[in-house]
Amino acid sequence: MDEQTSRKTSGVATVISQFTPRSVASLALAFLVVLIFYFLPTPEGLTFAGKMMISILLMGAILWIAEPIPLAITGLLIMIIQPLFGIREINDVFASFGNQAVFFLIGAFILATALEKHGIHRRIALRFLSFFGNNPKSFTFGIMASCAFLSFLMPEHGVAAFFLPIATSILIATKIIPRQSNFGKVSMLSIAYGCSIGSLGTLIGGARNPLTIEILAEQGITVTFFDWMVIAMPVVFLCLPVVWFILQFVFPIEPVDITWAKHAIDEQVQETGKLRQQGILVVAIFLMTVSLWVFFSHVIGLAVIALLGCILLFVTRTISWKDVEQHLPWGIILLYGGAITLGVGMSQTGAGAWIAQLVVNTVGDHALLVIFVLILVTVLLTNTMSNIGAVAILLPIAFGIATELPGISPLFGSMIVALSGGLAFMLVIATPGNAITYSSGYFSTRDLLKAGSLANAVCIAIIFVVAWLYWGGVLHI
Repeated sequence: MDEQTSRKTSGVATVISQFTPRSVASLALAFLVVLIFYFLPTPEGLTFAGKMMISILLMGAILWIAEPIPLAITGLLIMIIQPLFGIREINDVFASFGNQAVFFLIGAFILATALEKHGIHRRIALRFLSFFGNNPKSFTFGIMASCAFLSFLMPEHGVAAFFLPIATSILIATKIIPRQSNFGKVSMLSIAYGCSIGSLGTLIGGARNPLTIEILAEQGITVTFFDWMVIAMPVVFLCLPVVWFILQFVFPIEPVDITWAKHAIDEQVQETGKLRQQGILVVAIFLMTVSLWVFFSHVIGLAVIALLGCILLFVTRTISWKDVEQHLPWGIILLYGGAITLGVGMSQTGAGAWIAQLVVNTVGDHALLVIFVLILVTVLLTNTMSNIGAVAILLPIAFGIATELPGISPLFGSMIVALSGGLAFMLVIATPGNAITYSSGYFSTRDLLKAGSLANAVCIAIIFVVAWLYWGGVLHI
C-alpha cells in the first residue's frame, strides 16, 4: 500500500471512528421517523404537508438532543428535506432563511465582535466588579449582575467565554481549590446563570429572541426592541436576585478573604488604561445602534439598523473582515436559519395548530393550566437540547394553542416559550455558558443539577406569575 492510499484509508478510519453506536442509532431513528410518517395515513384534520412537518419536527428534536451531527448541519437538513418531500416550495423555504431576523443576528454578532476586539466588554465587567465590596457573597452577586448586564449588549455565550478567565484569575488569587470551595462553585455558577438570565432581557442576548419575533412577524405581529424589553425585563429583575439567593442556600459560602481578588481587579482596571480613539468610536456607534433599535426599530427595522451600525464600524476602520471571520459563529446562523424554516413550515402547513388542538383536548381549556404546562415543557426541553431548537419546536405549538384559547394571545404564548427557553440551568449540555464554566473544574455536574433544578423550579413560578399578573393583567397581551 503506497503512502497516499495509506493516508486515505487512515482518514476514512478516523471519520468512521467518530460515529459511536449511539450516534448511528440516533441518526437511524431520526430518518426512520420521517420514513414512517411518509407511509402512515394522514390523520383527520391534517394535510400531508402538515404530517411531514411533524415528522421533521421529531427528526430535528432527536438530532438536536443526541447531536450525532453538528447542530448547524441539522438546521440545514431541516431546510432541504422540506422541498425534497414536496412539503414546501424550495423558494419559500430559502426565503424563510433570508429574513430580517437572520441579518439582525449577523449584525448583532459583528457589533459584539467590535466590543470584544477593543476590550470594551472587559472594561465594563471590571468596572462593575470594582463597585462590590470585600464581602464574598456580594462579590458573587457582582459577578452575576455583571454577566447579566453584558448579556443585554452581546450574546450570552460570548459573555461567559470572556468572563471565565476574569473569574478564574480572582479565584486563583484567593487560593481557591476547585470543587472544594463553595465560593468557587458559586462564582462560576453565577457566570453561567447570570448570562442565561441576562439573555432574556433584550433581543441581542440570545438567538432564540429574534427567532421569536420573526415567527411572530410571519403572522403579522410586530414586536419592537423596546416592546421586548418591557415584556421581559421584569422576569430578569426578579430571577436574578432569587437565583443568587438559591446559590447561597445550596452552597453556603465559607469565610474568604477576597482582598487579593480586589487587588487583582484594581490592577486589571489600571492595565486597561484609557480607551483609545477607535474604542471610543465603537462605543459611540454601539450606543447609536441601540438607541435606534429602542426608538425607531418599528420604522426602520431591526436588521437595517444592525447592518447600518456594522457598515459604520467598517467605514471607521474600527473592525476588519478578518475580525468577523474569526469571531462570527456561522454555525449558529445556519442553525438559526433551519429553526426559522421549521417554525414557518409548522405554521403554514397547519401542523402547529393541529398539535395545539391535541394539547388543548388533553389538558383542557383552562388557561392557567395550559400556561404552566407550556412553561414546564419548554424548561425541560431546553435543558436537554439547544435553546434555539427547543424554542423552534415549541413556538408553532404555543402559537396554535393561543388561537384555540381565548385567555392566551399569540404574543403571550410565544413570549412564554421564548423566555422559558432561556432557563437552561440543570445540565452541562443545556447551554454554552454551562459548558464553558464547567470546563473551569470548580463545580461538578452534580453541583449543577443540584442548584439548577431548584433554580429552574423557582424561575418557572416567576415566569408563571409575571405572565399572568403582568402580561395579562397590566400589558393585556
